[in-house]
Amino acid sequence: MATAVPSRFAVLSIEDDDYKPKKTQKNATTNKNNAKSKGDKSKPQQQQQPSKKKQNKGKKKKTNSDDQQWEQWKQKDTMAVEETFEQELHQAILLSKLAYEEQLVSVAKNDKEHEQNKKSGKKSKKATMSLEEFNSMGTSTTMVPTNEPIDKSREVDAEFFERIEKETKEEITKGKEKDILKARLNKIDDDITFAQLRVEIEKRDEVISQLRAEVHMLKEELTQVKERNKKLYQILSHGEMKDKASVLAEVAKLQEIRDELTSEVASLHAQLEQERSKTRTSSVDVKTSKQTVRTRLFHRFFFKFISTILYILHLVFFRTRRGRPVKMPKSFFTKNYYCDQLILINDTY
Repeated sequence: MATAVPSRFAVLSIEDDDYKPKKTQKNATTNKNNAKSKGDKSKPQQQQQPSKKKQNKGKKKKTNSDDQQWEQWKQKDTMAVEETFEQELHQAILLSKLAYEEQLVSVAKNDKEHEQNKKSGKKSKKATMSLEEFNSMGTSTTMVPTNEPIDKSREVDAEFFERIEKETKEEITKGKEKDILKARLNKIDDDITFAQLRVEIEKRDEVISQLRAEVHMLKEELTQVKERNKKLYQILSHGEMKDKASVLAEVAKLQEIRDELTSEVASLHAQLEQERSKTRTSSVDVKTSKQTVRTRLFHRFFFKFISTILYILHLVFFRTRRGRPVKMPKSFFTKNYYCDQLILINDTY
């Protein structure tokens, strides 16, 4: 049967625990520095007022001493961490070896007991045994396996510590090799990054040089364009002056023409008003003349009409008395008689 065994590396500490003494050491150094600064502040002010240059030198010395102390503390921390790591590895390997051997012994015992139980079961089936024989068989079976593992353990103990030391050394060397490889890889990465950065810097320098050349060319072109613009401005200014003079002359001519036209328009307007007044007077005269002619014609026609009627009545009255028939002209009974009379009147007048 398998037995419960603790883990081999239960003795090892967590990585976070290894870094705790560094923090304590940092705190100790900071506390020391704070204590020093407080002690310095408690001194009189006369001693704290040297020249500025001396103060700067003292500060630089203090920083250098602090850096040296910090490096020493780091080295001590690394040494202590490595020693504790080696000790913990040694203990873990020992415990793992012991646990492994205990497991082997327990497994061997269990196998032998199982075989003996099988054999004893078979023998009991074949023939019955007494209590003394059974006890003697149990003692003999228990004594035999105890001697063999002891001999094996003695044989193993001769090389056990040497193997442990070798394994610890191998693991330590492996850890150092890993650290060296990491450092080399970091250096290689740094070298690669430096090379890449140099290549990028060279490319950027080339781009900058090209851009500078382009800027120089553009500046030259800009100066040329400015000179051309100046010349064009001068030419246009001369042309504008000439154009302005010609325009002013034309404006003067147009103003004269405008004045003449305004005077002509004023005279024509006066003439038009005179003609309007004449037409008004003539129209009034025509109207009055037409009215007078019409009234005259009406009066004449009216008198003639009345005279004709009187004449007809006279004839009818007197001839009927004498017994004579009245003969009227045919035109008298027509409708156009009075119209013809009016036409005659118009023609006469």
